[in-house]
Amino acid sequence: MAFVDSVFQIAAEQQLLLARRWPGIVVSVCLVSIAYYFWLGRAKRAPYAPSSILVPSTSTYPSRIYTSLNRVPVSQFIDDFLHWRIELRDAHSGQGLDRIAQIVSFQLDFRLAWRIACTFVATTHSERQDRHNMEQYVLKNDSLLEQILGPERLPLVGYIRDDVPEQLETSLGIQMERVAKEYLDLNPDDRLLDVNAQWGDLAVYLAHDYQVPTCAIVATSSQLTHASNVCGESQVQRFMRFVTGDYRAIPQCLPPGMPLFTKVLAIDALDTIGLRNISKFLLSVSSVMESGGRLLLQVTSTPSSLGYRPAKASSSLAHSKVDSGERKTKKLYDNALAPDGSLGNEQYEIDDSTSQGQEEWSEHWWYHWFRQRYIQPGTDTSMLISIEQVMSELQRAGFEVHQVESLTADAAMTTAVWCTRLCAVKRQIEMELGADAYRAWELYLNWTQSLYARARLHKHFIMAIKR
Repeated sequence: MAFVDSVFQIAAEQQLLLARRWPGIVVSVCLVSIAYYFWLGRAKRAPYAPSSILVPSTSTYPSRIYTSLNRVPVSQFIDDFLHWRIELRDAHSGQGLDRIAQIVSFQLDFRLAWRIACTFVATTHSERQDRHNMEQYVLKNDSLLEQILGPERLPLVGYIRDDVPEQLETSLGIQMERVAKEYLDLNPDDRLLDVNAQWGDLAVYLAHDYQVPTCAIVATSSQLTHASNVCGESQVQRFMRFVTGDYRAIPQCLPPGMPLFTKVLAIDALDTIGLRNISKFLLSVSSVMESGGRLLLQVTSTPSSLGYRPAKASSSLAHSKVDSGERKTKKLYDNALAPDGSLGNEQYEIDDSTSQGQEEWSEHWWYHWFRQRYIQPGTDTSMLISIEQVMSELQRAGFEVHQVESLTADAAMTTAVWCTRLCAVKRQIEMELGADAYRAWELYLNWTQSLYARARLHKHFIMAIKR
């Protein structure tokens, strides 16, 4: 019947076109061919086969379209998930989207182009805009971040190895000790600058345990209040000093007469400043450091192989000292970075002629659009930069890269723990922030974990020396 209706509709359209002196026969053939094409596609649609990733929601919305043989557009998937029409299996473990490519199509379409234009092009990364975005993010999600990250809200990922207990707090403690001893080599004679100290707990820990004079820059007034309270409770006022300001211009943030620093820590400081401001930021850091001082960056980046060109191992990473510790051997994380900094599995080398490369590139953009739209506006640096670009910018700013460590597998497992914590406080988050906010964070964390586990999103430590 649908085909017959289409034929009658085409006939009516043909009469209109003939009245306008169009070549009726050619137009009729084209319209009938198009109608038959769509009718044939519906007639041959795959039968319903429940997906192993999604389950129907408690609502009455039919979810038969989600099959392993009939992938739906990612825009429809996001809309259905945010409106509670579908649920994720294993969302509590953070592994709900490990096989997202089986049910979701990331083909390029006009929706993605429009959203890129509206979201990313509009992000100017001015000081005023970035400060406003950070203020809104902290004020809106402070209680949620406390539940997910813990009371300290540490911005680090856990140092997770087979011989270390799986508790995240234990692995975070080991990671903080590694930052202080292995990377920064702190001693009481040093002067430490913590750029983007966030809530200040890591800076207070370093000042308290290593008796190091520390200055920490926080982005928002609410974070400054929390950091000051933590500093008072730890009784490290004589070592600590908190300031607030735009850390792209560090000399303007610091009090006059401040001596040069010997050690600088910048955890995720590049995330919100924008690609065009990275050179300015690194030059600003260099201007307040002594020669021979150490800079430690924690960087989230995109693989340089992502896109339409073949994956290539970085020659610059081969000259860096990379952590050689044993990583987990779970099948889920077999595709993390290899010790030399290249991708650990050749199946992720993308060729120009494959649709897989196009879909991975498109998923990359959809993920960052979703993050900017629903989670944290202005965080587009990791979408646009690779680890090789960061190292090049460091060299231009007068630094020599000494050590690079991949944290990608650790980030995947840490994010999985955050997903478990989020699901455990579901009712509390829904009461405080609303069901929509919980839903967005559930999708965001599971998607982030999936990208880390598939090595489509990278996280590194970079230790550099100022020359």
